[in-house]
Amino acid sequence: MELVKECYGFRVVCSVHPEARDVVEAFFGDGEPAPGAQEVHLTFDVVDGAGVPSENPPHTLEVIAANPITIDTGNSRAVITPDDWTATVVLARGDLSDQIVWGRWILERLFLYLVCRSPRHYPLHAGAVGVDGRTIMLSAPTGTGKSTFTFWCLHRGAELFGEDIMVRHMDDPSRTAWGYSQVVYLDEETITRAALTDADVSAVAPGEKARVRLPASFSDRLRTRADLDAAVFLVRDGSTGTRPLSLDDAVKRCWDDITTGKTDQAVLDAVDADLRTLLADLPLREFALDGDLDECYDGLRRLH
Repeated sequence: MELVKECYGFRVVCSVHPEARDVVEAFFGDGEPAPGAQEVHLTFDVVDGAGVPSENPPHTLEVIAANPITIDTGNSRAVITPDDWTATVVLARGDLSDQIVWGRWILERLFLYLVCRSPRHYPLHAGAVGVDGRTIMLSAPTGTGKSTFTFWCLHRGAELFGEDIMVRHMDDPSRTAWGYSQVVYLDEETITRAALTDADVSAVAPGEKARVRLPASFSDRLRTRADLDAAVFLVRDGSTGTRPLSLDDAVKRCWDDITTGKTDQAVLDAVDADLRTLLADLPLREFALDGDLDECYDGLRRLH
């Protein structure tokens, strides 16, 4: 069967083995792709397997640079051809109920790898929330607490556009980035505090946050297209409050992430120019994550 979906603004055409339909429906939301969006073609097959535990496959620059790119968990696998925007996903029957295998290790990485290899798209290590009618991108280094804070904004009533990766389509003249809002990654304390009793929660590994598929109670506040009104750069370095950032500083903080998988200088120059255009004239702020999450959310609402 064929299903047409959206992910990060792309139009995703899926040829699906009947047994894999639930996986496809669980991974993709109901968003509309960007006008004239790049089309991605995915083929899903199902085979016998998963007699032994699946393993987290390598997630390195060498993997991203391969052609084709292979993601292999030992039971399930994906083979990605970046130049053609195609991939074949072969899922072991024993992995069909494991959202860590098909969600975190295969499909999330599949789309990230396509974006990293594309000369016309790039990833921002950021989430985005809609607060009081404004859409705010939240960027931060790994370990700062971005995912937890982004979810907490949703918990407090904000709209969610994504919690970890926002994708920029460089052919789009609008100030838009695209996210994936079906899933958040949270620690046990936050899951308990937010009373996410009706969420589909799967542990990743000891010491890591769990993959949480958000329940239907949040569905009316989940979005994918973020038309940005501000960009906030989160820190947890002992500082307090907020301070303005220059455009050069903001671009510098994004640079390692937006250039991942890109080596051609002309592409790098185009990415730099596009990011500067995206952020130009936006309020750019550094925001310290200190104290309680509720206090931080209230502080974010006060930013202008």
